Amino acid sequence: MKLTYTILVFNKTPNVKFLNIPFLILTISIVIGILIGYYSNISLHLILVSLLISILGLTITWYRSKKMFRKGFSFSFLMIIVFILFGVTLVQIHNPKNHTSHYSNLLQSQDFEDHKVGVQFSIQERLKPTSYYHRYKVSILLLRNQVVKGSILLKIPKDSLHHILDIGNRYTTFTNLRSITQPLNPNQFNYANYLNNQYIYHQIIIKTDQLIKNQKTDWSLYNLANQIRKSINLKLSEYTFDAKQRSIINALLLGQRQDISQETFAQYRDSGAIHILAVSGLHVGILLVILNLVLKPLERCGRKGKISKLVFIIFFLWGFAIIAGLSPSVLRAVTMFSFLAIGIQIRSVTSIYNSLFISIFILLCFNPLLLFSVGFQLSYIAVFAIIWIQPIIAYPYRPKTYFSKKLWETFTVTIAAQFGLLPLTLFYFHQFPLLFFVSNLIIIPFLGGILGFGITIITLAYLNILPQSIATLFGNCIDLMNVIVSWVAQQEEFLVTDITFSWRMLLALYLIIISLIILFQHYKNIKVLWVTIALIMMFIVMIFEKHLHTHKQEFIVFHHHTNTALGVLENKRLKLYSRDTISNTTQRFLFGNYLVNNQATLDSSLSLKNVYTYKEQVILVIDSTSIYAIPKIEPTIILLSDSPKIHLDRVIDSLHPRQIIADASNYKSYIDQWEISCEKQNIPFHRTDKKGAFILK
Repeated sequence: MKLTYTILVFNKTPNVKFLNIPFLILTISIVIGILIGYYSNISLHLILVSLLISILGLTITWYRSKKMFRKGFSFSFLMIIVFILFGVTLVQIHNPKNHTSHYSNLLQSQDFEDHKVGVQFSIQERLKPTSYYHRYKVSILLLRNQVVKGSILLKIPKDSLHHILDIGNRYTTFTNLRSITQPLNPNQFNYANYLNNQYIYHQIIIKTDQLIKNQKTDWSLYNLANQIRKSINLKLSEYTFDAKQRSIINALLLGQRQDISQETFAQYRDSGAIHILAVSGLHVGILLVILNLVLKPLERCGRKGKISKLVFIIFFLWGFAIIAGLSPSVLRAVTMFSFLAIGIQIRSVTSIYNSLFISIFILLCFNPLLLFSVGFQLSYIAVFAIIWIQPIIAYPYRPKTYFSKKLWETFTVTIAAQFGLLPLTLFYFHQFPLLFFVSNLIIIPFLGGILGFGITIITLAYLNILPQSIATLFGNCIDLMNVIVSWVAQQEEFLVTDITFSWRMLLALYLIIISLIILFQHYKNIKVLWVTIALIMMFIVMIFEKHLHTHKQEFIVFHHHTNTALGVLENKRLKLYSRDTISNTTQRFLFGNYLVNNQATLDSSLSLKNVYTYKEQVILVIDSTSIYAIPKIEPTIILLSDSPKIHLDRVIDSLHPRQIIADASNYKSYIDQWEISCEKQNIPFHRTDKKGAFILK
């Protein structure tokens, strides 16, 4: 799928060495160090010591890398430790909270929620909007008239008056800085954690009319790229491209997916062609092939011509990366292909593996938390799977005609990529499109032509010399691609969803895939044993997971606005009790992931009762009827629902509960008052709007 043609071009380079093992081991050591630094608290003194040791070790490695593993076990072990410390140091150095100028160090924690502050910021990046908000990543410049640094999330409610904010524009406002909301129901997507990995810890929610635009604009590569994209879209708007066509063009050629509708995005996802909309190795690889063909005449000018060709290629690749927004996938692809381009031009003794690990090393040095980006992981696993697995799959069959050869190459590359991505796809998305190869076989062979055609369209439109007939033809090509993707996505019987897949199964499945590939490379009896051991491990993991989920029991009070929803999980079945009927869409949002992660199914949906008994706990539901004096009932837990008009202190004195819960069906003012009462009475109080769903095991 990705890198198809570039890999084929590169593999024709003579004298290609397979892999620099020391560099692979040191890259893995840095990854281990980043994991240690991310999941542990390291003191400042240890950071400084680690940095000094890392600098010394890097210096030694620079001079002795070629003979590194010939110096004996002690030296090799020392270098591994040094690079692990270097990974730990990277995490701490890049953590903005360790810098005194970061905005979070100037405010007390309560100020973020309760007190408004004066803030000046510049727009850094436009993010994909939600159903209710436009979202931007912004860089704080001033806070309480003090110069600070740091990135936060800006959310602007959608209305007809809002205009898209330009990258680089400065705004001033007076508002609250709020913590980013954690998921309030179990196993929901943790957007706060996703933003934390991009060093974004707080958000501003404000209307457009509360923003004061400053005259000064911050110029940067992002600003320049945004101006170029705006100019291109302005030119395209003069032609008959509709909104859907322009959104696909922006995704394919300009790396901007913000305007793609949820329906279109879902179709590409369900058809297994979502990678087409994300500018990454596939697009950059095709662009490199096109540049190699276009600039090939320069090679006739001798050594200077080859150098000029290399400079032009790298210049165009990074220019494309800047216009595409410098996203992690684009950075990864362009960094790796820059090394590939150098290797292709100078015919160096290197390999695509080395280029892969060099690009990982460089990107992690600039941003170690890229390691936790799903796109970063998927991109590198896909590339590695293609260059390792595709030749093994393609070897048994040697097509003779050009068309059948290209078709076989595309098919084997797609299969290889899916082999590598299968465990991660199941782990992150819990679904697998069985017809992925159909959409890829139809679209990928022509994607190079579509990209080349698109670049030509944009160039001609920018120069005001694009004929309308050519623009219409390109629009029809986009529509045809959308129709193919939509047809594949509609074959729902071939889309396997709600697949339970834990991190244990992820590791076990990768062990099976790796051992199988090693076996097929060179058959040996010992390798059959490895495959057998990997299969036994997967079997053990599956038995353990089934036992774990079968014996899991929970009583849950879900966070559901304007409604009360309770769940009882037992024997992998969830019984749902709710005051009002819950639609299928809302059910999937509330506890869809919860069911998948627990291998459970929805057993039944029943009306809400007033009293529940779970294990040794008696739960009393006090609703809008305000009835709580029930004979012979001594509740240990009280659930307040639908804003009952009660005097909570009297209820506590009468029933003596051990725990009180207030869900999202109550007025916030009531919940605040109840919380104060519980603090006075020294009774644990759980409010789902702040603490999330209440779970009783």
